[in-house]
Amino acid sequence: MQKTEKKSEKQNNTRKFKTAYIFIYAPIGVLCPLIGQYLSSIGFSGTQIGTVTAVSTGVAIFASTFWGDKYTNCRDGRKVLFFLCIAAAAMALLNSFITVFAIFTITYGVMYFFQGPVMGLADAMVLESDENFASVRLCGAVGYALSVFAGGKIGGLLGLDKIFIVYAVTFVIGGLIVMTIRLQNAHPHEIEKTSDTEDKIKFSELFKEKKAIALIICGIFMFGTNVANNTYFSFLFRDGGGTVAGVGTAFLLMVGSEAPFMALAPKLAAKFSQQRLIAAAMILSAVRFGWYASGPSSQWLIALFFLQGMVNGVLLVEYMKYISSVVNPRVIGIAVSAFYAVSSNGGTILCNFFGGVAMDHFGSVGVYGLFSTLNVIGVVMYFAFGLHKEKKSKKDE
Repeated sequence: MQKTEKKSEKQNNTRKFKTAYIFIYAPIGVLCPLIGQYLSSIGFSGTQIGTVTAVSTGVAIFASTFWGDKYTNCRDGRKVLFFLCIAAAAMALLNSFITVFAIFTITYGVMYFFQGPVMGLADAMVLESDENFASVRLCGAVGYALSVFAGGKIGGLLGLDKIFIVYAVTFVIGGLIVMTIRLQNAHPHEIEKTSDTEDKIKFSELFKEKKAIALIICGIFMFGTNVANNTYFSFLFRDGGGTVAGVGTAFLLMVGSEAPFMALAPKLAAKFSQQRLIAAAMILSAVRFGWYASGPSSQWLIALFFLQGMVNGVLLVEYMKYISSVVNPRVIGIAVSAFYAVSSNGGTILCNFFGGVAMDHFGSVGVYGLFSTLNVIGVVMYFAFGLHKEKKSKKDE
C-alpha cells in the first residue's frame, strides 16, 4: 500500500511539473514572436527594436549567473523560481503602459532580469528531482506553440498591448504551480545544499568540470543560431513568396514538431547513444540552415517544417541531460544557468548581431549561410573535444 501511495504521489508531482512547464513557456511564446510588431506599432524604429532585444538578451546573461547562484544556495529553489515569475509578470504589466524608447528599454531589460533565468532554473529543478526530463520539457514546447497561436489571435482581436497581460497571467499561474511541487525526491545533493549553509557553492566550481565547459562552448555555435532563427525566419519565408499570415502557420508547425521528437529523443539516445544522437542533430542543423541559404520557396519551408523538431527536439532535451550527467551533482543548477547564459543568450547576441550585418549585405539567404557556417564550427569542436565518445558519467562512477 505504501509503495502504491508513493507511486501515486510521484505521478501527481510529475503532472505538476508538466503543467508548470506549459505555463512558464507560454509567456515566451506569446511575447517573443510579437514584440517586434508591438514596438513598431507604438512608433519604434527598426534600430530601436533591435536595441531593445539586444539589451534584454544581454541582461539575461548576467541574470542567469546571478539567479543561478541564488537558486543553488537557496534552501528552497521553488521560492526563487516563484519570485522570478511574479516579478517578470509585474514588469510586463508596467511595460504595457510605456511608449518612450529609453524608459521602455530599461524596464524591458529589468523584466528580462527576472524572466531570463526562469527556463534554466526550471530545467535544473527537474534534473535534480530525477524526473523524466524529456516528458516534462516537451510540455514546454507545447505551451510555447499554443501561446504563439493564441497570442496572434488575441493581439489581432484586442490589440498587441494585450500580449503583456497574457504574459503576466500565464507567468503567475506557472509560479503558483511551481510552489505546489514537492521536492522530497530531489537529488541527494539537495540535502547537502540545504543542510550546510556554510558550504556555499560557487560558480568557480564549474571550471573544474572540463567536459561541461566544452559542451557550453560548443553550444554557443548551435543554440544561438536556433534562437536567432526566430528573428530572421520571417524574412526568409517572405523572400520565398510567403505571406505574413503564413509565417504564423509555419512557426506553429515548426515549434509544434519539437514535442514529439522530445518524447522520442530518450529512446533514440538509448539505442544509438546520447553523444552520437546529439552529433547527428548538430549535423542536421548545419545541413538545414545550409539548405535555407539556397533560398527555398515558402512552400518547401512549410513542407519540411519537421526539420526544426528533429534538431531542437533532440538538442533541447539531450544536450541539457548530457551537461547535467558530466558535472558534480552539487553544481547542476550552476551548470544549467551557465549554459543558458553563455550558449543560449550569448550565442543569440552573437547570431542576432552578425545575422543583421549579413542581412544588410547579402539578404536573408546570407543570414542562413552564416548560421550554417557557425553550426559547422560547433560540430567540428564537438568532435575535436571528443564529446561524441560514449564515456561513463560522474553519476555512473
